[in-house]
Amino acid sequence: MRESARHQVYVARIGYFLCGCAVACWAPLIPIVQSTLALKTEEISFLVLSFGLGSVSGMLLTNLVLTRIGFKLTYAISCATTALSISLIALTPSYFVIMGAVILFGISVGALEVAVNVFAAYIERRYRLMLMSVLFAYYSMGEVGGAVLMIVLLTLQVSPAVSIVTCMGLLYVWSAYYIPQIIAIEDARPVPAETVMRKRKHGFAKPCEPVISLALITAFTYVVGGATLDWSGLYVTEHTDLPRSFATFGYCIVCICMLTLRLLAPKILHVIGPFKFAFGGALLMVVGLLGVVISDSLIIMTASFFAIGIGMSNISPLATSAVGKQDKMPLVPAIAFISICGYTGLLLGPACLGFIASTWSLGAIFVFLSLLTAVSATLLWRRRAELNAIDPRKPTQAREGA
Repeated sequence: MRESARHQVYVARIGYFLCGCAVACWAPLIPIVQSTLALKTEEISFLVLSFGLGSVSGMLLTNLVLTRIGFKLTYAISCATTALSISLIALTPSYFVIMGAVILFGISVGALEVAVNVFAAYIERRYRLMLMSVLFAYYSMGEVGGAVLMIVLLTLQVSPAVSIVTCMGLLYVWSAYYIPQIIAIEDARPVPAETVMRKRKHGFAKPCEPVISLALITAFTYVVGGATLDWSGLYVTEHTDLPRSFATFGYCIVCICMLTLRLLAPKILHVIGPFKFAFGGALLMVVGLLGVVISDSLIIMTASFFAIGIGMSNISPLATSAVGKQDKMPLVPAIAFISICGYTGLLLGPACLGFIASTWSLGAIFVFLSLLTAVSATLLWRRRAELNAIDPRKPTQAREGA
């Protein structure tokens, strides 16, 4: 069983890595598609919107698909359609074919992200492991790896189609190798009778506490991450002497800190525990977000981005782990709900923040984000019991099957 557990962890790692790599490969395709087909800005904007809507649709459908066909088949289909759809986009046959491929790509990535979140939460509980932070790091590594690989291949003047097909083909073969060994997800924990009745009557389990609070925490954290990507560069170039080529330095700092802290999370969790890690991270984020607007000093701004990255690194993984441990809502709809809330915040939050920038200023965005993070800190304090329940330092029963 120990070997089986290791294989299940490999499946989760590959799933997260594939999601991150696919999204990283999608980004450089946008200007390539635009130049190849001579598309207008409105047509490109519609493609980007289609990807976002497809992702949310895929997340919404995953709850139903997982309960009908199981994780193994969902994982196999999502990996295959993700690889095939982005390869088709890279071939740039025509605008309408690409539109259909982008929608399929968004649905596939959204479904895969929710499915691997559910599977990771299940194997965490089944094998008494703390995996989520490291698995989220694999998503970040997939983003970095995909971006670097695309840069290298395109620099070597390899065609985008060959680059994408090579990258996705290798990843799909890697994922397909472990598909036969995937175990079935069995949510055997006791769930309140009224929740079961609601699920049978309406076809879904109505979200309840603590899942709602943990989903809000995740959504607010993703809004901060998306806003840092979309708005920090503009703010930095307007308030410092840095050239525009260094506009993304703040987001790079945040990404590096998040990746490092997620890889180090198991050791840190054994020292301070999950609640202190998450709650302290939220407080550090508030300080960092306010620090960005307090001073135009490059040193203070750099330190602030470090604080944001360190603080934000493990809030979402720990909230997802806590949702996997609770017994008020079935596992699959609970993880699907928190995933949908998180990615909806990531996709829509930064766009909505544009109204704040146009009404007040760019600095007002970071002040608003600090207030949003303060709300997250309050919710984390209220849900400290659920976070403490995943503390790896607590004695647990023997692993199943041992």
